[in-house]
Amino acid sequence: MATSTNSWKVSCVERYPWGMTIAALPFQLRPGRADDALAILEAQRSAIRQTAASSYSPAIIDEWAPVVIVRERVDAFRRWIERGEELIVVAIEPAGEIIGFGSIVPANSELRAVYVDATYGRQGVGRALLARLEEMARDAGVAELRMDASINAAPFYEANGFISLERGEHAMPSGGRMACVRMRKAFPS
Repeated sequence: MATSTNSWKVSCVERYPWGMTIAALPFQLRPGRADDALAILEAQRSAIRQTAASSYSPAIIDEWAPVVIVRERVDAFRRWIERGEELIVVAIEPAGEIIGFGSIVPANSELRAVYVDATYGRQGVGRALLARLEEMARDAGVAELRMDASINAAPFYEANGFISLERGEHAMPSGGRMACVRMRKAFPS
């Protein structure tokens, strides 16, 4: 699958009920590339270690987002990106640093991930990533997206139109079990 080099400029403005608006963080979205693997894993690690730690045990956090990102993990993720089965979008700040990413697997109607580096959380990055991924899913003919959301992320997805179906468990590579919320969002036809 060919990787596009297009980037999508994002203009975020936070609006509040009492009429005040503030400009949010400037960033751009672009397709993820194999050479982004380490930066993507670093953004994921930040998001998990700083926002999910209150919802999961240290053992789950350590397996999900190791403190040290070993070369083998980066290389495996790079190969995964190169296969192209998963469509990845990254958010980059003006200096070019990856501050978040998201991915879908259109063949499975699956939203795989939306992670934002904790430093940039709650500034519209996750919402913009999710909106772009949903647009890509619709363009690929996907009628709905399904996912296993982390417990801490379920409110974000609900606020963006996903419905909770049931509690579940996600299997970790070690065989451990991680609590999750099974969710879906159908797109209007």
